Amino acid sequence: MFAFSFSKLVVLIGIIVAVVYGSKLLSRFQELRAAEARRQREDARTAGGGGARTTQQIEETVKCRVCGAYVPAQGATSCGQPGCPYGA
Repeated sequence: MFAFSFSKLVVLIGIIVAVVYGSKLLSRFQELRAAEARRQREDARTAGGGGARTTQQIEETVKCRVCGAYVPAQGATSCGQPGCPYGA
């Protein structure tokens, strides 16, 4: 009734091998997806300026006619060059 035959043993071993290798393959795919997600987070962090949100204000700037540097339009100070329009 419950006799073991060679063909049943071969099928049983085949099923066990398929489950083991399928499990290894699935875990490898999960590792690759996790590594890709980590890489994308790192790329986004480095491209986004460190990932930290800042609350800096954006200011209007104008180009200095003497030295060519861009200075804030409001409250600009002298660049130190003679003839600077922003000097005191």
